[in-house]
Amino acid sequence: MGKTKNWQSSLRDASPYLSLGMQLAMTMAAFALGGYFLDQWLHTTPWLILVCSIVGMVCIFVRLVHIAYHQD
Repeated sequence: MGKTKNWQSSLRDASPYLSLGMQLAMTMAAFALGGYFLDQWLHTTPWLILVCSIVGMVCIFVRLVHIAYHQD
């Protein structure tokens, strides 16, 4: 019983970081996929996937800076 409580407590403590990792991964995936589909539609390969990927990285960086400087 003690091991289960310890495991649950550890998972509860780690959950904000796990959700942050998922948010960052989904942000990058959304921008990259958006750029890919725009490239396919507009026949501009590889330019829009590169631009959208860079914009996604900037968004991730801004989010991390916001989290780092606005801790409660």
